[in-house]
Amino acid sequence: MNNKIPFIIYAESTPNPSVMKFVSNQILTKKSQEYLNIKDTAKGTLLRKLFSFPFVKEIFISTNYISIRKHDSIDWVDVTNQIRIFIQEELNNQIEVEKLSNKRVDIKQTKSELILEIEKVIDDNIRSNIQMDGGDIEVISCENGVLKLLLQGACSGCPSSQITLKNGIENLLKEQFPKRINEVIAIND
Repeated sequence: MNNKIPFIIYAESTPNPSVMKFVSNQILTKKSQEYLNIKDTAKGTLLRKLFSFPFVKEIFISTNYISIRKHDSIDWVDVTNQIRIFIQEELNNQIEVEKLSNKRVDIKQTKSELILEIEKVIDDNIRSNIQMDGGDIEVISCENGVLKLLLQGACSGCPSSQITLKNGIENLLKEQFPKRINEVIAIND
């Protein structure tokens, strides 16, 4: 008797109308990763197969979800169920979700004490809310009081991302790090 738990996938809208979040009942990856095109994916993986749909523009994967950005030529209502079923069937047929390619290997860099403190505040107070909306943020640098963040997944290009960035993230971080953070900017918006 096979006791393997089947994958169940459900779709969830995000604040970004171009992005739909497909949530799994099981862990899909240990590390969040953004794939901007099919060349970033490995052959024979779920992520590569998702790019074969002509409306898929970008993919972001995190622990238990895949956020898909579509081209504007199609409405989510026309394709959401098709993608949800496709992901669920592929996972239950035990396709490999992703393979870390040599191009995507992260180089460990020494982070300043300030960056480590900022990342802890983000992890403790911000990241889970951002991930609930199908995205993530990465600290890029903090120089001369300007904190630069990379918005990923549904957050990248989202109409409400600047409001969240300025009214939420920036206010919290300025409060937590007075005189060390004066401004928070997204490098990709």
